[in-house]
Amino acid sequence: MNISLKWLLTAVFFFCTLYIEAQQVVLSGKVTDKSTGIPLFNVLVTVRPIGESKIVKYAQTSQDGKYEIKLASFLENHTLHFSMMGYASQTIGVSGNRSLYDVRLSEQVTELKEVIVKAPGIRQRGDTISYMVSSFADVQDKSLADVLKKMPGIEIEKSGAIKYNGVAINKFYIEGKDLLGGQYGLATNNVHQQDVGSVEVMENHQPIKALEDISFSQNPAINIRLKEDAKARWVGTAKVGAGFEPFLWSAELFVMRFTAKTQSLNAYKTNNTGIDVTQETKTFSIDEIMNQFSKNYRLENYINVRPENLTDIDANRVRFNKSHMVSTNNLWGLSKNYDLTSQISYTNNRVNSDNFSKTTYYLKESTIVTDIGESTTSKQNCLSADLVLTANTSAYYLKNKLNADLLWDDIDMGITGTYPNTQSASVPHHRFSNDLEMLKRSGNKTYTLNSYNLYQFKPQYLNVTREGKILKQNVSSSAFYTNTNTSMAFFVKPVTIAIKMGIIGVFRSMESELTGVPDTLGIMNNDLSMNYINLYVSPELEYKKGGLEAKFNMPVSLAPYRYHDKIQELKDSDTKFLLSPSLYIRYHFTSRLSASVSGRLAQSPVEEQQFYSGLLLQNYRNFSRGLIDYNTANQKTTSLNVTYKKPLSAFFANAGVIRSWNETKRTSNRSFIGDYILNTFMPQNNNSDVWMLNGSVSKGLDLINGMVSIRSSYMGYNGSILQNGINTPYSSKIWNITPKINSKIAKWCNFSYEFNYESNRLDVKDTDFKSSSESISQVLSCNFIPGEKYHIQLRGEHYYNKMPNNVSKHLFLADAEFTYSFAGGWELNLSVKNIFNQDKYGYTVYDGLTSMNKEYKIRPRNFLASVFFRF
Repeated sequence: MNISLKWLLTAVFFFCTLYIEAQQVVLSGKVTDKSTGIPLFNVLVTVRPIGESKIVKYAQTSQDGKYEIKLASFLENHTLHFSMMGYASQTIGVSGNRSLYDVRLSEQVTELKEVIVKAPGIRQRGDTISYMVSSFADVQDKSLADVLKKMPGIEIEKSGAIKYNGVAINKFYIEGKDLLGGQYGLATNNVHQQDVGSVEVMENHQPIKALEDISFSQNPAINIRLKEDAKARWVGTAKVGAGFEPFLWSAELFVMRFTAKTQSLNAYKTNNTGIDVTQETKTFSIDEIMNQFSKNYRLENYINVRPENLTDIDANRVRFNKSHMVSTNNLWGLSKNYDLTSQISYTNNRVNSDNFSKTTYYLKESTIVTDIGESTTSKQNCLSADLVLTANTSAYYLKNKLNADLLWDDIDMGITGTYPNTQSASVPHHRFSNDLEMLKRSGNKTYTLNSYNLYQFKPQYLNVTREGKILKQNVSSSAFYTNTNTSMAFFVKPVTIAIKMGIIGVFRSMESELTGVPDTLGIMNNDLSMNYINLYVSPELEYKKGGLEAKFNMPVSLAPYRYHDKIQELKDSDTKFLLSPSLYIRYHFTSRLSASVSGRLAQSPVEEQQFYSGLLLQNYRNFSRGLIDYNTANQKTTSLNVTYKKPLSAFFANAGVIRSWNETKRTSNRSFIGDYILNTFMPQNNNSDVWMLNGSVSKGLDLINGMVSIRSSYMGYNGSILQNGINTPYSSKIWNITPKINSKIAKWCNFSYEFNYESNRLDVKDTDFKSSSESISQVLSCNFIPGEKYHIQLRGEHYYNKMPNNVSKHLFLADAEFTYSFAGGWELNLSVKNIFNQDKYGYTVYDGLTSMNKEYKIRPRNFLASVFFRF
C-alpha cells in the first residue's frame, strides 16, 4: 500500500511538472553589431507592455552576445526592448509562435542633457582590439592614414609600414579579405576616413585557418570595417588643383566598391608638387623576413648612380618631380572558399634634385676631403602585375601567385667640385615569378607543398665623361631561382612537431665590359657563371599551453657551389654545410602583459654575387672588385621584448633589446688610388657587435581629447674597415627620441606637435679622432574651425643641426591652408607652402668611416588651389 502511494505521488508530481513546463515560455537570441557582425556584451534586454516603460522581466547578453528570458506563460501585447550605450535602441513585438529573436544594433551618438556620449573609442573582445574611426578623426583628416596616426598603439613609419605596439602587422584586410596583398598604402592613403567605421587589430593573427590551433603567430593583423553606406556601390574621392611658382598641377581620382562577393579599389594620381605617389604601390610583407630559406633572391646593383637619401626633413620639400601612378585591384569570390585577386600598377616618376656635399674619409693617419655638387635627373617607369588564386578553409589552404615586375630606371647626373664630370646610367630590372603554396589538414596532421620559381634579368649601363675621357661600363646579369619544399606536421596538444625538406637552386650568369680606364688597375671584363644547389632539412617544434608559447627549429643544409670564370678559364667548387638553430619563447603573464626572448646561431649563405675578378665601375669615382671566397659569416643574436596594453584605457607600451655578434672571414677594404676609390674584400677575420634598444609608449587622454606618445631607439656598433690595407677599428652610436602629442582643445581647434632629437657619434679607435653631430626637428600643426563650413590649417617646422666643427644651422618652414566646404561633398582648398621662401637645407650623416655634410635645394614658395569632391 505504501509503495503504491509513493508511485502515485511521484506520478502526480511528474505530470504537474510537465504542465508547468508546458506553460513556460523561453525567449532567446543573439545581439550583434550591425556593421561588424561582432557579438555585443551586456546589452540590456527587457520585456515590456506595448506603449509602456514598465519592465516585466529582463536579462543581459553574455560574452557571445546571447540572452535568454524565461516567462511563466506567453504575454500578449508585449515587446522585447534592446538597449546599450552608444547604440540605437530597438523594439520587437513578441509573437506567440516565435521564441528566437536575433537582433543587429546600429551605432548611434546619444544626446543626454547637452552632453554627447559616444561609443567607446577603443573596444576589446578577446584578442581583437577595435578602434572607432569617428572617435579619432578631425575635420582636416581625409585619408585613413591621417586617423591611424592618432590611434594609441598604432604606428605608421615614414615608409608607410604599420606596426601595432611595436610589432609589424602580417596581414591587412578590408572586410575580411586580403585584396591588396601587402600594398596596403593604396588603402591607407586613399580610402576616405568617413567611409570607415572601425579599424580592428587581431593580435597574434594566424592567416592560415587550417593552422589556427596548431601553429601560433607572433604578429598582428589589421582589418578595415567599412560603413554600410560605403558598401555595394561605387564610392570615392576626386581632387584637381593648379598653382604657380613654378606652374603646379595635382590631380587624384579614387573609386572603390565592396560587395559580399567582389571587391574593387582603383586609384590614379599625378602631380609635380613634390609628393611621391609611387610609394603607395610599395609592398610591405614580413613573410620573407620570418622565412629561414627566403624567396627574396634579388640580383645585385653593381652600378650605383643615385643621389643620397634625405634625412630629417620631409622629402616632399626637396623633390622636384613629375609623377603619375595608376593602380587597379580587384577580388572575385569564385565560391564560398575560393577568391581570385588581380593587382596591376603602373608608375612613371621623373625627379630632379640639386644638392651639395662635403665628404670626409677618415684614414688612420689623415683625412681626405672632397666637395661635390650634384644635379640629377632620374626617370623611372615600373609596371607590376599579380594574379592570385586563394582558398583558405579549416581543412586546406591553397595560394598561387603569378607575378611580373618590369622596372626601367635611367639617371643623368652632373657633378661639379673636386671631380667635375657627367654620368648617365640605366639600371632596368625585370622579374617573373610563380609562387605556389598548398596545405592539407587531416585531423591532427598537416601536409604542405610549396614551390617558388623566379627568373630575373638586369642589364646595367654607365657612361662617365670626366676630364675629356669617356668611361663605359656594361653589365648583364640574369638568374633563375627555384625553391621547392614539402613538410609534414603532427599535433599532439600542446605540442606540434614538424619536419620540412626542400631544395633551392640558383643558376646565375654575369658578363661585363669596362672601357676608358688604365689597364694597370686590373682586369676589365667578366664572363662567369655561378650555380649551386641547397638541400635542406628543418625540424621544428612548437609548444603552446596556458600562457606559454615556444618555437624551436634547427635548419640544416648542404650546398655544393660551382663557379666558372670563362675569361680566366677558372673552374672552382666547394660544398658548404650550414646549421642555424633558433629558439623563440613568449609568455603571457596576463592578458595585458607579455614578454618574449629569442636566440639564434646563424651561418649565412656564401655571398656568391661577390664572385667576380674583373673591375666594375660603380660611378664616376668608385670601382668594385669581388672575391672568390666560400667562407660564411657566423652570427649570434639574442633579443628580449616586453609589451603591455590596456586597451580600454588607451594605454600601450613596448620595449626591446637586441644584442648581436658577427664574425666573418673577409673584411671590406677601401683603397684610394689617385682620384679613384677601389672597394674590395680581403681574406681577413673581421668581428663586429651591435647593441639595439627601442621602446614606445602611447596613451589616449580624455583630459586633452587626444593622445601623447614617445618613441626612442639606440644603436651602438663596434667594427672595423680596411683602408689602404690598414685595419681601422671604429665605433658609432646613434640615439633618437621622439615625443608626440595631438589634442582637440575645443570644438573649434585641434593641434598636433612632434619633437625629434637625434645624436650621432663616431670614434676611431687607436687615434684621438672623435666626431659627433646633433639634430633637432619640430613640427607643429594647428587647425582652426571658426565655422561649420570652413577651417584653417597652419603648419610650422623647425630644424636644427649642430655640425662637427661646432657650426649650428637653423631652418624654419611654414605652410597655410584654407578649406571651405560646400553642400554635397564639395570642398575648395587654397594652400601656400614654404611661406618664408627658404632655399637650402643642410645636415651631417655618418656612414662607417665617412661623414657627409649635405645641403639640399628646397622647393620655393608656391601656391595651389584645388577642388575636392567625395561621392
